Amino acid sequence: MNMKKIIFAMASLLMMVGCTANKPAEEDIESVPFEVAKNYFFKNNQEIPVSPKITSADTFDRLFGMAAFMGKDGQPTTIDFDKQFVLAIVLPVTDVATEIIPDKVELKDDRLFYSYELKTGEQQSYFIQPVSIIILDKQFENHEVVVDSKVTL
Repeated sequence: MNMKKIIFAMASLLMMVGCTANKPAEEDIESVPFEVAKNYFFKNNQEIPVSPKITSADTFDRLFGMAAFMGKDGQPTTIDFDKQFVLAIVLPVTDVATEIIPDKVELKDDRLFYSYELKTGEQQSYFIQPVSIIILDKQFENHEVVVDSKVTL
């Protein structure tokens, strides 16, 4: 009977050690705050960028135009490239309803992991160029960016 208690205690100890062994890795992941930029469009005469990271106003202005409109929330989101940079997802022109929904940005091992959902719908009678722009603090600018998307039909 005493042997059962010892085995039970050892098994419990191993389970506790096993459960806590993964916690430091989880703590190494830092959630990075971001803001969604609104009311911008991708300019027709530009090539879709290979990297989503844009760190200068000149590059951003060459690729994107402002799509301001009257009313509440009609002005494009202000981006201060002295303090911020952006991650921009630009998809090819399509006639399928398509929405890019930013999910999260996490910092792990000196890399930014940007996850978003790609939601597609019905075919439309017109063409669109899906764009999503998120704004991040300049302190994260020098990190490598890894993009991950989840498609929802």
